[in-house]
Amino acid sequence: MSRLLDLHVHPSLKMYYLPYLRKSFRALVYSGSFWNPLSFRTRWGNLKKSPEKVMLCAHYVIEPGFVGKGIKAPFRAISWTFAPWFYGPLLTADPWETLLKMMDTLEQSAINTNKRARSGEKRLKMVTRVEDLDTLAEDEIAMVHAIEGSHALGYGPGKDESVEYFWERTKSRLDYLKERGVSMITPGHFWDNMFCPQTDGTEYIPHKKGGRIVPRRDDTVFQMKRASWTWGDPSKLAEPFARKLLDMGILIDLAHCQEHARHAIYDLCEEYNRPVVASHVGLKHFFDHEYNLSDDEIRRIHKLGGIVGLILSRRWLVDPVKRYGSDGKGIKDIVENMVYIRNLVGDVSCIGIGTDFDGLTDPFKDCFTPDQIDGIVEEMKKFFSDDEIDRILYRNGIRVLKQGWGGKAKK
Repeated sequence: MSRLLDLHVHPSLKMYYLPYLRKSFRALVYSGSFWNPLSFRTRWGNLKKSPEKVMLCAHYVIEPGFVGKGIKAPFRAISWTFAPWFYGPLLTADPWETLLKMMDTLEQSAINTNKRARSGEKRLKMVTRVEDLDTLAEDEIAMVHAIEGSHALGYGPGKDESVEYFWERTKSRLDYLKERGVSMITPGHFWDNMFCPQTDGTEYIPHKKGGRIVPRRDDTVFQMKRASWTWGDPSKLAEPFARKLLDMGILIDLAHCQEHARHAIYDLCEEYNRPVVASHVGLKHFFDHEYNLSDDEIRRIHKLGGIVGLILSRRWLVDPVKRYGSDGKGIKDIVENMVYIRNLVGDVSCIGIGTDFDGLTDPFKDCFTPDQIDGIVEEMKKFFSDDEIDRILYRNGIRVLKQGWGGKAKK
């Protein structure tokens, strides 16, 4: 039976922000093949029948910049008109307090979901130490805290606060998160923060123009922002933040980070003898976008003992022009990406999967819920041995967690 360590999944995003999903996976909510921000793909009906064994649950605090500027004006107006009780607080919520509430929500969800478990049914287990992954029972699914977007620690110094004060508070918060069981942090995300320059993650779709198929930004409803600053900016805290994470044993996730920043982090990981993660990405070989990884980066991640989590979205795995007129099925595409990485570095040790289920990802039409992941496994069998499949789906991720989560760095 296959088992999956999912490097990037978002149950708390839906359970915290959508009131009808609060604090339980047992919700009968849409989880079909079409993109829907109100769906819940990791609902228990899907999860309990899936190969999910360990889930790195990424808490994403929605940025007010994204809400106030990234969402296009007509849709902001609609939100104010029909859901001011929901939209308004997104603009003013304290990110740190929201993060803690999201972590509480995830932890309580495990308790509430297990309360209704039938005899012989799987259980959820919150894991806050890497050592506890070795003690998982056959019928347990581990949930591990992770954070997507370092803005959750604070947007920057407040009025009459210095950068030094803000940094001391940030370090204290990181110490708390480490004790609370956070395994990984993605420094960048959709909008500006103090700790890492982010890519513009606005997706591209194929568009017919003048008889030609060309890529077009899919920004009808919303768009993301690319940071204008670079690594080393003295007004920011990129390098101190990365060093703090590496020293204390919290993995750095490179997704959403600009390419020059990723290279700076590779250098630091080499110095600290820590692996690195790119949790839900594609490859430039198949779609040349800054969000995706180049061949040189894949080689560096492989050398560092890190892992590339391939995302379950054709919008990042396949060039938009080549997607034109397709049926949206992506299982063959993700396996093709896996084969490419193996051929590039010579083995499967840096390959993984980050589904991004319950994020803003438009999923495969042939794998849009966790219980359909076995379809990927069946396609993998054409190219990989059983041992390679287990390493890709599970053991590579376990190895990276054991080397990067916890303990003091070995410089």
